[in-house]
Amino acid sequence: MKKLFILLTLLFVGYFNVEAQVYAVAASKTDYAKQKADGVITFRFGSDVLPETILTNGENFTENFKTKFDVPTYVGTFTMNENTEMNRLMLGRLLIMCGVEVVEFDGTQIPVFQFSNDQLK
Repeated sequence: MKKLFILLTLLFVGYFNVEAQVYAVAASKTDYAKQKADGVITFRFGSDVLPETILTNGENFTENFKTKFDVPTYVGTFTMNENTEMNRLMLGRLLIMCGVEVVEFDGTQIPVFQFSNDQLK
């Protein structure tokens, strides 16, 4: 009985660790393509990403992009100073610095590093 209780506890904890990933949601594929071309990219963040974290860490990238955060909707807007691949890749670094683990893109959750390599370049 003790082993069963321990097993159920481990499964319960493991389930909630998987579900508790810090995330950001990107625009739909077509909207994101337009955002990328225009150099103004938005993400809707999960409630575990604090606005202060985005804004404070965004100050490290002022030469790459401008950061705005709408608190009621939890949407961050990032306007590239110059719409270059390097500046977009720095946005991926910002996401990582803010603790974002996965980006939901086109209905699929993918790790931030993969999103950076596949979509920000």
